[in-house]
Amino acid sequence: MKLLSIIIPVYNVERYIRDCLESIFKQGLSDNVFEIILVNDGTPDNSIGVISDFVDDHDNVIVLNQKNQGVSIARNAGLEKSQGKYVYFMDPDDLLVDDALSILLPKAIESSVDVLMTDHRRFNDGDDYESLIHVTQQYSGCKKTGEQAYIEDLSPYECYIWKMIIKRSFLYEKNIFFKPFGYEDTLFCQECLIQARNVIKADLFLCAYRLRSGSFTSSMNLKKMLDLNSCLSALIRIKENTKISIPVKRKLADNILSSLSYGIWCIANTETLYHERKIIVSDLKSKIPPSRLFFYGSIKQFLISVMFRFFPYIYLHLHRLW
Repeated sequence: MKLLSIIIPVYNVERYIRDCLESIFKQGLSDNVFEIILVNDGTPDNSIGVISDFVDDHDNVIVLNQKNQGVSIARNAGLEKSQGKYVYFMDPDDLLVDDALSILLPKAIESSVDVLMTDHRRFNDGDDYESLIHVTQQYSGCKKTGEQAYIEDLSPYECYIWKMIIKRSFLYEKNIFFKPFGYEDTLFCQECLIQARNVIKADLFLCAYRLRSGSFTSSMNLKKMLDLNSCLSALIRIKENTKISIPVKRKLADNILSSLSYGIWCIANTETLYHERKIIVSDLKSKIPPSRLFFYGSIKQFLISVMFRFFPYIYLHLHRLW
């Protein structure tokens, strides 16, 4: 068994995938310790041609081919093929900070935690990233329950799966997989922490996150809004689970409202989405009965949920005026 499986979906990343893979092989890990599973999601560019050099040079690089089905299906396919004790889901346009995995992986294995959370850095596409990844770091970390980590450390605006190293057996035990719609990270990360028995929050940079135009998070359209609705529906189903503690339910309600507020902001501030607002609101109501999209945790939660439940189009219009 490998200690770590790094799973990377590949689609239209010819410009980035070489740097991504090179950063993995600068982690100070022996090839027999980890595997890289590259899932070719029917990419139309020359990404696979770039990857072929690494396949030829390293026995631990595996390529899976599938027709284009999206990042969620690709990640699930990689997870199904994986053999590592732990898994790490990496985006193909991001980079790893030098030697971070050689520090973090032993910590996860020694403690046998379900999830190890890390910090990250950001850079804009085209910027010089060398100073971000070629650094010397000292480890510090804190062991927590999953609920503690969820309440204290997870921001609803930074539910990034590449911030977590996760025990593979935990994902199968809890039946946690990527759902076939956008905002899959938002749902997946929250499921992981809510279900985790133990977590390490490490104050160490692992990933350098590339911000590029055209990426999922850089623009919003109708499909993404409908995917956000699906994500909100799934999060509400989790909140209604009676096994979840009251403090976690409160934090989850806050996170759901934050995601809903983000969607409202996008509709109000994007001309095309505002014209499609009736489609979006109708889709949301079909996925979440209005009575379930109702929050009492604070006055703000109450007012927003009342307005959006009973007067959604007036509320959206007021947001445009603000």
